[in-house]
Amino acid sequence: MRWFVVGFAMWIGGSLAHADDVSVGASVGAGAQGNATYGALELRLDQQWRDAHLGLGVRGVWDDGVFRKSDWNGVEDLVTIVRDFAATMRLDDGHLAIAAGRLAPSHVARIADGYRATLDDRWRTGLRTALVTTETEAALEIDDVLDPALIAGAINHQLAPPWGVHAAFAIDPDQPTMPGVTRTAGVIEAGVSRRFETDQSRTDLGASIVAELGLGFQAVGYVDSSIAVGETRYSIRGEARGGSGTAGSMFGPLYRVERADLWQRARAGELQGAAFGLTAGIVAPTGWLELGIRERPGLGVLATASAGAPMAKRVQAALWAAASPHEGAGAAELRVAWAKRLFSSVQGARIYDFSEPMPSAVWSLTAWFGAATN
Repeated sequence: MRWFVVGFAMWIGGSLAHADDVSVGASVGAGAQGNATYGALELRLDQQWRDAHLGLGVRGVWDDGVFRKSDWNGVEDLVTIVRDFAATMRLDDGHLAIAAGRLAPSHVARIADGYRATLDDRWRTGLRTALVTTETEAALEIDDVLDPALIAGAINHQLAPPWGVHAAFAIDPDQPTMPGVTRTAGVIEAGVSRRFETDQSRTDLGASIVAELGLGFQAVGYVDSSIAVGETRYSIRGEARGGSGTAGSMFGPLYRVERADLWQRARAGELQGAAFGLTAGIVAPTGWLELGIRERPGLGVLATASAGAPMAKRVQAALWAAASPHEGAGAAELRVAWAKRLFSSVQGARIYDFSEPMPSAVWSLTAWFGAATN
């Protein structure tokens, strides 16, 4: 831990030559996780360029007063210092973008719907790239470069506008296997769509065939639509599917908790049938709200909620939650800027402890106080 802090401080020193673009901060947190007390010290460095942003951070955690060494088992854990990186490159006919750090929930075609890597308090550094042109949209991502549960990619091409074709894949390289089965879990999708587009709206109607390798096939019909009204954008995503396998339950927001049971039951044929999903959202200059619901054969209804108000000058708030009849996770934060360089926040969460073979849910409440140079 000492060497991480020293290296972080040296990086800060080398960046202060561009002080107008740099923010250095530190914060302390105290609270509880389950039956244990929780204490933490975090150092941050954020730097902004014209087409890129980099946020670095190092955190030391004390559980019941004992430093948690498992966060720093080896030199490879240094990658978790990258908390927030984003860069874009403009092309003649579009742009190329890359992001790294704690990624937003993943939506990949009809095979990953709201998948979230972080259901615990460990830092998970993922990587996501996207290429967008007038006729083609392509993306590739990995949820956590040290402990991946999702590696996915998708491409959507307007072959003969307004008609398009698309293909996608996703794998879990650490999927629980049965005796004698060593194959990596995977899903592939191929389909066609019809686009309806104006200056303020876009709607894709499409159909796909989804193959869950070793489990079964599904036929999917879907609609993805968004419309802008002034500075506010409304969106809706809906789908209906039927077939065998997991019937669309794979790579959802609770996948890291559900995956062992999910794959076992899918192999036994307990999850096949018809399934439906609907998500609606609104994004405005002052914040966003998104609500979703998915009916899952054999697993019950899954509900999701995401909301945030990040643009206020003094107070910001955010919420994310996903719940099924058997599992649930979520987090909320209220942050207050007391002065130009001082802030505090309260974070509450229902997270999971993955240190044992069977994940167990714990409640967490932490109060933070910090200061930043900019």
